[in-house]
Amino acid sequence: MATWEAPINPTHTTAAMTTATGVVLAANKARRYALIVNDGAADVYINLGAAGVANTGILINADGGSYEISPLHGNLFLGAINGITAAGTATLLITEGT
Repeated sequence: MATWEAPINPTHTTAAMTTATGVVLAANKARRYALIVNDGAADVYINLGAAGVANTGILINADGGSYEISPLHGNLFLGAINGITAAGTATLLITEGT
């Protein structure tokens, strides 16, 4: 049996990642979904709830790698998400649903 959920209200943003930790998504108690896509040429490492650390955490591969957050995947996280590259820069394309 399928369950019905109210549609999400998507917001589209970007985040510039460098070799210094930076904010990917601020904490949001209303978050119901997020998709983070790496549109850059450098791998990005994200950390849930703490500063980004190169070569640690969740790897989002360069050139289209992605990470999806939702209750359906059992990984909904409402806190701050931060990221970093080990070298170079990357732009993250972010869709957050509330």
